[in-house]
Amino acid sequence: MKKSTTAILGFLAAIVFSLICFQAARAAFPGEGLTISPPINELKIKPGETTENVIRVTNPTSELVEVYPQVMDFRAGGEGGEPSFYISEGDSDKFSLAKWITFSSSKLALTPEQIVEFRYTLTIPEDAEPGGHYGAVFFVSEPPVDTEPESKVSIGSMVGSLILLTVPGETIEKGVVDDFSTNKNIFIVGDKATFTTRISNIGNVHFKPKGNIVVKSVFGKEQGVISFNEQAGNVLPDSIRKFENEWRYPWYKVGIYRAELATIYGVSEKPLASVATFWILPWWLIAILIAIVISVISFFWYRKRRNSPKKNISKAQPIILR
Repeated sequence: MKKSTTAILGFLAAIVFSLICFQAARAAFPGEGLTISPPINELKIKPGETTENVIRVTNPTSELVEVYPQVMDFRAGGEGGEPSFYISEGDSDKFSLAKWITFSSSKLALTPEQIVEFRYTLTIPEDAEPGGHYGAVFFVSEPPVDTEPESKVSIGSMVGSLILLTVPGETIEKGVVDDFSTNKNIFIVGDKATFTTRISNIGNVHFKPKGNIVVKSVFGKEQGVISFNEQAGNVLPDSIRKFENEWRYPWYKVGIYRAELATIYGVSEKPLASVATFWILPWWLIAILIAIVISVISFFWYRKRRNSPKKNISKAQPIILR
């Protein structure tokens, strides 16, 4: 009885301790409750122009929240489209945007359930390089600290808005299909096919590929159409982005099929195309084919053993002593 009572008290103490830690974590990172709009802002500004832009910051909590705006650059962090944030050094980064963004305020205080329109200024130099430039405005729960000369970094929870800027001029839109394939070459009836597409951007401006994947039979008859890049994901310069699409085919589909990638990208709507071939077979047919292969191998193995020459073993002659 004492052991069970001790166990129950220990369990309740653990719950109380967890709740206290959770509340402490919320107090330490108040910025986590903020929401912003828009999460992504795509702009097109000419060299020499200055624009003022707005981010709506909402405090849905019942507490006062103080945050500090900070700007960083970003690039593609992987094939899934996730951004990788960094602080540029000098003017060597041709895709940098942070150096052109300024704030009028270094601190933002939001009362409970308050909505604030935070304004930032974008000033594009006369000699700005045409193409894409990528940055983000963050709202951080801790004030920035000096880590190096001319470099300030904030440490704490943060929420931010991505900015994708295009500077008009000699922009280069160039995309290449690196891979278009299915996850398997042979599918079983009732399964689903997954199409993987990898697209490289070897130009200097981002683009959104759009279009369809059309599945056709071996005779060219259309069997299904899958929308490509419904989330409108961007492919950033000097990066590869992976897209995945699924096709749930009817149970009666059997045979050889051809998937055709038919997409376009960029302002000039250049085409991106590729083809993948795969099979759909019923399980009983696969079982029969495996049985036939095993039977053929067994038959030839048996014939080989039967036709192999037998060794003649002479009987030993008895030894006669004279």
